[in-house]
Amino acid sequence: MTQEWTQQLVDRVGKEVRRARTASSPPLSGQALSDRTAELGHPISRAVISDLETGRRRGLDVADLIVLAAALRISPVQLLFPELPRGSVDVLPGRPHESHDAVRWFAGEAGLFVSSGEWETGTGESAKVWTREELAPEIDRITVTRQWLRAIASMRGAQSQIKRALASEEPREQISTLEDLYDDARDRAEKLVRQMIELGMDVREGDPRV
Repeated sequence: MTQEWTQQLVDRVGKEVRRARTASSPPLSGQALSDRTAELGHPISRAVISDLETGRRRGLDVADLIVLAAALRISPVQLLFPELPRGSVDVLPGRPHESHDAVRWFAGEAGLFVSSGEWETGTGESAKVWTREELAPEIDRITVTRQWLRAIASMRGAQSQIKRALASEEPREQISTLEDLYDDARDRAEKLVRQMIELGMDVREGDPRV
């Protein structure tokens, strides 16, 4: 099953490379796509691209995946799970998910679904119950980074509103409310920076607005 699943993944990427290449404006030839990969510093030959698109390729390097996506000007995850939003895809061997759920997992937004038991339907038949796994908080760096970016965005938004309120001489009460929003966002950012440091992440200590 593992070998079959691996080949399905490679074939899926190849089909999406071909679709994206021909749907580009203007359409790209195989040679033009190859030339773009060379310009990006990781040349992929026209023959390799052709083998990938026609299902003759038996493997795919991560580097090739990233460079092909960059050359096509799309996200690498679209090459992996192109049947968006609801096409079924085996994220892992024997683990089908809708494509949008696969993308969310790959992007670190949510865990995968796992079977957590069965329940009886009204007809007396049993059906699986699926629950979403949580990403491991002790090693998950993406969620905390996303939360930190949101806190920074909230800080900047509040700061801009404060400047506009001061310039237009808004009532002091309104300005104080905006200042409270800024302070709350800053507190969240500082807390998240401490959490990132505990996770051994690359941050500059002492500045929550890194």
